[in-house]
Amino acid sequence: MKRISFAAELTLRVIVLTLALLATVLVAVKATNKLPALPLGLLALGMAFALHRAVQHTNRRLARFFESVRYSDFAVRFASGKEKGESFAELSKQFNEVLDAFRQTRAEKEASLLFIHAVIQQLSAGLLVFDAEHRLLLSNPAALNLLGVYRLQTLDDLPEAHAELHSFIAGLSSRDKLLYQPSSDRQLSVQGLQISLRGRSVFLVSLQNIYSELQRTELDAWRDLTRVLRHEIMNSITPIVSTVETMQDIVHHDLRDAEAPPPIIEDLAEALDLVASRSRGLMRFVDAYRSFSAIPALHKSNVPMKELLHRILQLSAPEMKAAGIECSMTVLPTGMTLHADEDLLTMVLLNLLKNAREALQTLPAGKEKRIQLKAGVDAQNHSYISVEDNGPGIDATLMEDIFIPFFSTKDNGSGIGLSISRQIVQLHGGYIDVRSAPGQGACFVVWV
Repeated sequence: MKRISFAAELTLRVIVLTLALLATVLVAVKATNKLPALPLGLLALGMAFALHRAVQHTNRRLARFFESVRYSDFAVRFASGKEKGESFAELSKQFNEVLDAFRQTRAEKEASLLFIHAVIQQLSAGLLVFDAEHRLLLSNPAALNLLGVYRLQTLDDLPEAHAELHSFIAGLSSRDKLLYQPSSDRQLSVQGLQISLRGRSVFLVSLQNIYSELQRTELDAWRDLTRVLRHEIMNSITPIVSTVETMQDIVHHDLRDAEAPPPIIEDLAEALDLVASRSRGLMRFVDAYRSFSAIPALHKSNVPMKELLHRILQLSAPEMKAAGIECSMTVLPTGMTLHADEDLLTMVLLNLLKNAREALQTLPAGKEKRIQLKAGVDAQNHSYISVEDNGPGIDATLMEDIFIPFFSTKDNGSGIGLSISRQIVQLHGGYIDVRSAPGQGACFVVWV
């Protein structure tokens, strides 16, 4: 038997309720026997209660729908309600479609947020977001790594060593920049921005390590300078050397046969020899500029680190043995490889070993001399090769100068070894870090 629709059922109940109320009133007013008014009143009351339940059923469905929207509970489903008529079925369908649309929108929003969060976590630039009370809302591993902190919850959690950065962020009012150097191997470009997000102030701070870029710019500047100096000096010194050599020929061959006083000729010959010697020395020195500014192009391949370090120790073994230096190597993981130019990387490591050997030769006789080569990967998956010695170390006042071209603390040093090494490493996209203290040795780390 087909069930009547909700509208027909509601209409019927209203009619029955109306008739029951009229009959109850007529019996109560005109009939002498009032007893029939009781069942008629009960019938009217029952119809009123049934009508109330029908209306409440609709209200409950509406309340349930709005509650689902309010609390984002989009998993709720409404039964079709076809037994109550087409209007109820259409209403349930619209409820479900609206909830499906909300659910789809939320899923897309969550997917976008997850994507943005994944991108932020993979950025090489650091990102910090603080609220108005300087509580940390968002950060990425790069920011914590650049600052050298394990975790950060508020701005006040920054160590005392970052007092300058703390003051910068605390005083940020709109948009500002800061060039900040927390350590010798990090030069941070800090950019801060205050924005309003839904009526709340938010401080967005980005951190970018520009140490390698600054080194590259410095090397380019030195290369340009040395190219100009070499050109100008060679243009000037070449004719001087040529003229001096001509004068030497005159003194040694022509004047010795003339009737000039021998002491004067000897003095002149000695002076010309001295000028010639120093001029040739100057030409050789200037020619070293060519080595600094003429690094060949890279030819990269997968280089096994264990084999490379073993070969380097073999190449330097005679000098190390003669100097009484004990050398060792460690490679972790043992199968580690680097995509690099093997010949140029070998040149860098041999130069670092040579510097370490010369530093150890200044130690008092009888003191143990050690050099250790290490290759590995750090927690951030960055590859490195280190050369560490237990020599006298490097004075703090010289740490900034040792990579300057033609700067040397040795009497016979050219001062281009470390400069060329740093240039080669930068061509590989890395940098050289040095850690040292007087009396505690030195450690040069090649990050590639």
